[in-house]
Amino acid sequence: MHTIFQRLIIIVLVISSLTAESYWVRYGWQAFKNAGDAQSLALGQTQTAAYGGAASVLQNPAHANNPIDQYLYAHQNRFAGLVNSDLIVFPTLKRFRNPVKMVLFREGVSQIPDTRDVLLDWGLDGIPGTGDAGENNGQLDEGERLDAEQVSYFRQSQWGVHLSTTWQIQHWTLGVGIKGFFHALAEHFASGIGMDVGATTSFWKGNTVGLVLTDATTSLLVWDNGTIERFTPELFAGIAQEVEFEKIPLQFKFMVDIALDPFGRSVDDDLQLGEMGGRFRGGFEIQYKKIAIRFGRGLNALTSAGLGLDWGQAAIHYAFTSSTQSALLGDSHLISFSLDPKWLARQMGKLL
Repeated sequence: MHTIFQRLIIIVLVISSLTAESYWVRYGWQAFKNAGDAQSLALGQTQTAAYGGAASVLQNPAHANNPIDQYLYAHQNRFAGLVNSDLIVFPTLKRFRNPVKMVLFREGVSQIPDTRDVLLDWGLDGIPGTGDAGENNGQLDEGERLDAEQVSYFRQSQWGVHLSTTWQIQHWTLGVGIKGFFHALAEHFASGIGMDVGATTSFWKGNTVGLVLTDATTSLLVWDNGTIERFTPELFAGIAQEVEFEKIPLQFKFMVDIALDPFGRSVDDDLQLGEMGGRFRGGFEIQYKKIAIRFGRGLNALTSAGLGLDWGQAAIHYAFTSSTQSALLGDSHLISFSLDPKWLARQMGKLL
């Protein structure tokens, strides 16, 4: 497995050095930022340090050292069902020297209106071909109108795969995540590859510290017309603390992350460090036996809450997120299930 990951890393580095016409973009790989299960989204995806379920590897590949024997499926819908996403996490692949996690996800948007041909750009007299003022100037002028019958619709779909593995170096767990991406937009399409690197360690009981550099090799998308979109790296630092009680089965978990953009500042930043911008996210979980209640604040001021039930061999989680800054971002509902297939097979065997 070491050899496979080494070859993948070399491929990422070679592709990232492409010199064709390219543009730096901020949201080209946003589908990876949105992906997660209900447990992760309810905590604001604050998992740079904190491990919060199988999908945590999307936030920090160093979490791949946590063994998972269950399949995890998550479904999310936003904007009243206009945007739908599905995610599946496979059990840990144990046939290699190091643990390997694999995550697949899809995000789709339907019924996107195409209004490029709706303007009847005929000028002030409203008659085509007369060459009067305003004709064919690309603007809606007095005397012109829009033809609603010319509105067409198209779809967008995004597919992602994430493979991660870890190495132990003294007190640090180092992780590498290789990710592939396919983006289809109407008749156009793009594909790309990228890499995340992360690390976790602990300094005292119940403590975890994490560091992640996402898109470490400037992840890119190559479109069918030859255009290359490069996605800027981000640096994440996080700390988490668990508090348990001896006499009662109650556990508290606190977590905070900071995301730094080395390539500049934006209006969404919570703080500014010189030329860098920074944003915070945080999460809080209360767990009593099999029940967990979660709260979070993600990037872009997305607040979240959730509830989870975990029976060991199976679990179900729910999350709700809402924007405190703009209603345009919409509310999001997400539900996820996890199940141990070996346990299910044993139960079916007993019934038969």
